[in-house]
Amino acid sequence: MEVKFAIVPEDRASSRLQEMQLYQEALSCLELLALQLEGNTDYPVVDHLYEKCHDAITILRSNQHNPHISSSLENLLQTINFQKSLIDSRPSDLHRTQSDGVLKYPSLTRAAPQDSASQQWPSKRSSGREGSASVQDMLVPMTGCTETLDDVMGMEDAKQILHEAVIMPIQYPQLFQGGAKPWTRLLLYGPPGTGKTKLARALASTLQCPFYCVSSSNLLSSWVGESEKLIRDLFQHTRKQQGQAVIFFDEIDSLCRTRSQRDDEHSRRVKSELLQQMNGIEEDASSAVFVLGATNCPWDMDPAFLRRFQKCIYAPLPGREARRGIISKHFSEVSLHLTDSDWQTLLDATEGYSGADLAHLATTAAFLPIRELQSARFWRFTADNKITPCSNETLGAMQYTLSKLPANRVVAREVELQDFLTATHTTPRTVRPADTQRYQEFLQASHQT
Repeated sequence: MEVKFAIVPEDRASSRLQEMQLYQEALSCLELLALQLEGNTDYPVVDHLYEKCHDAITILRSNQHNPHISSSLENLLQTINFQKSLIDSRPSDLHRTQSDGVLKYPSLTRAAPQDSASQQWPSKRSSGREGSASVQDMLVPMTGCTETLDDVMGMEDAKQILHEAVIMPIQYPQLFQGGAKPWTRLLLYGPPGTGKTKLARALASTLQCPFYCVSSSNLLSSWVGESEKLIRDLFQHTRKQQGQAVIFFDEIDSLCRTRSQRDDEHSRRVKSELLQQMNGIEEDASSAVFVLGATNCPWDMDPAFLRRFQKCIYAPLPGREARRGIISKHFSEVSLHLTDSDWQTLLDATEGYSGADLAHLATTAAFLPIRELQSARFWRFTADNKITPCSNETLGAMQYTLSKLPANRVVAREVELQDFLTATHTTPRTVRPADTQRYQEFLQASHQT
């Protein structure tokens, strides 16, 4: 058998020898760098070693035809450049001691205390008596608010009725003549957190009209006759507005509970005055005031007030599509990559959640990747040159603690399905099935009457 030996060309053998020398030089530089950073660091020597190591790896990568080795060298170059940037960004008044390896900062001077006059609370506007409320205190500024009814997820029936009752009469006044008079008093009821207040604000934003948000704390006063006067002033003030005005009574059941013999005289006068003013809206044909009430307990309201509202609208818990829209809206500024199967699992797990529950769930899930940053030890570069956690088996992984990384380049991983499922254990639904059943019973009873 004849044996043939391959003869390596001289130039190829020389090239291999140069590569081996470059690998050896880069390895020696890395070893010397590790020794320098462990002890008393001589920063000029560190800069020189980084430069030699960078040049050697750059030459090796440019002559490398194997894509896997070239990728590994590219990751190594990014790691070296990142380590060098950490050294270059060290403050001049910052030094590391060999004994404890802790960064020592110079003593900070405490800022001089502010003048006591600048720390005083701003004085509250009063009308007449000190500490009394005024109609202007109830006016919510809508400047810059661009939210519309379509931005509110769910409650399709409520949005449709509000559109027909308030928006269409303004857009098509010729349609609401004769017997087709637009509604002026509507009541929203349903479980807490379904978005009743949000819907009222979206209505005022759509109309770009004055929006008065009223609660029992705004109207009830310890002064005799003050509450009744404030109710009269509120309705008179809104009637003088040019165009449409919306009065929103939040938690109206606290003002309009069922009357009984145990009510004091003050409470009876407040309820009587509110009933008269609501009647006055219907009698005044030129009035453009729209009254919208919201309650979580419609069964506690006095029947006389329920009759004053021309229509009671049930605001149910969000359905599947509405829940998906609410969760997606909370992640509108970041990417949320969930497959259709993931969404089905998530929507099944959030059955019975209100809109407020879903907002808390989304916030909790978004914090889980951020919490992992504190315990992460291995990192990689992203496509846009950011730094994100990874496993120790990731190609080109760097081993650092979070405190050693530049804060402006650290990004958390994307939120995953498991984050939402974990968040459901600490953010349960707040509306009980028994409560939902009670709303359904009230809805059926109101339709029968």
